[in-house]
Amino acid sequence: MQEVASAKFFLYSPTRLRSGKHLELIERIAAIIEPSLSARGYEAVRIKITGGKKTVVAVEVDRLDDAPVGTDDCAKAGHLISAVLDVEDLIEGPYNLEVSSPGETRPLKKLGDFERFCGKEAEIETSAPVNGRQKFRGKLLRTEQNIDDAVVYLREECDTGAAEFGVPYGGIKRASVKRF
Repeated sequence: MQEVASAKFFLYSPTRLRSGKHLELIERIAAIIEPSLSARGYEAVRIKITGGKKTVVAVEVDRLDDAPVGTDDCAKAGHLISAVLDVEDLIEGPYNLEVSSPGETRPLKKLGDFERFCGKEAEIETSAPVNGRQKFRGKLLRTEQNIDDAVVYLREECDTGAAEFGVPYGGIKRASVKRF
């Protein structure tokens, strides 16, 4: 299935970087680091930029082979990201780069993330109610592309049986999968 939606990256900024330019900077960082990371078997899961006395660029990385991310992986990815950011010179002034793993509960941002983790337990929160609800928890089944949007399907188990739900990808506010 072809991915039609662009990557969504989580961002947070408590101070001077909160603006459309901030989002643009995060998107530019994602675009320039992804090829280098992907070539080495990694992907950026989440990028955050915080400001204060010194800017902090925090990048969560995951392994494309689904193995757990270790400290060596963070160091390798950090060297790659640092080299690319230094060459591109996107960030004004000095900054600290922090690279970490997404941990046991990995956020799902791109449509490909939902496809990649089919069969795993996920939690999804929507920005508007779907079938009268905004929170879903169940096994990811599949994704399907419709004319207007993609739909993520999951199966919830409960005491009275099981139900399958289709959640519009564009309406997902937050989603995560338990990895290990």
